[in-house]
Amino acid sequence: MFGPQQRHTSEFKRVKTMKFSLSFQATFLVALLSNALIISDASADVYAYHGVNGERILTDKRIYDKQFKLVKVYKTARKSVTRKPVIRKPAPRTYNASLNRPGKPIDNTFQAVEGLSIAGIGKRSANTFRCGDKHFIQSKQRAYQHTIRNYARQYGVDEALVHSVVKQESCFNEKALSRAGAIGLMQLMPATASYLKVKDPWNPEQNIHGGVKYLSKMLKRFKGNKKFALAAYNAGPGKVVKYGGIPPYKETRHYVKKIMADYQRSKNQEL
Repeated sequence: MFGPQQRHTSEFKRVKTMKFSLSFQATFLVALLSNALIISDASADVYAYHGVNGERILTDKRIYDKQFKLVKVYKTARKSVTRKPVIRKPAPRTYNASLNRPGKPIDNTFQAVEGLSIAGIGKRSANTFRCGDKHFIQSKQRAYQHTIRNYARQYGVDEALVHSVVKQESCFNEKALSRAGAIGLMQLMPATASYLKVKDPWNPEQNIHGGVKYLSKMLKRFKGNKKFALAAYNAGPGKVVKYGGIPPYKETRHYVKKIMADYQRSKNQEL
């Protein structure tokens, strides 16, 4: 049995404890709700539980225990996060060298000089490409006509066909340099130039010599079939052998078509 003083003291402690519990509960609730609002879309609801011994619990997780009773759920606002769409820039178009180019050719149609670098090797610099300037092309054709004729006769290649190949490859720009490293009038790759024993592919005469020699080899390999030889010049002889003809590459097919069309025009003008 408790005396009056003891009952008073016990009651005072119980009331004080309840006040402290309620005060703590309110403070904790405000803090928890504040934090919940700061949290992004991962925020959770707040659950208030009463325990069998009078406990007051606030938590952001469910309690699956019979000793605790859920008395209230405080809903917290969920913030939606708007993600910005990722914009991917298309890869830059590049121009692969015509002779023994690595990988699958890309679609660079008639403009064989598309993607050619205006920067040379060392102190070399490229001229302005003027593929659409007929007078410029004709003047260049006249300038290299004697050299082309000599090597065309030496290797048994039609002179008009060589002119059409040079026109397609570099627009008669002796300083043309592709991003893949193909050089000069007939766009010789360094490895191909070495194979053809061309000491200086930047030298126009040596470049024409190497290019005509290589074209002659392709014509002999494919028994005089000009389309197959041109496809081999563009995509490599291995691709022509693999597909039994012109490879199914849009760029190579267009390349052959353009050169053959220009070649036929030249032959018709001779008649």
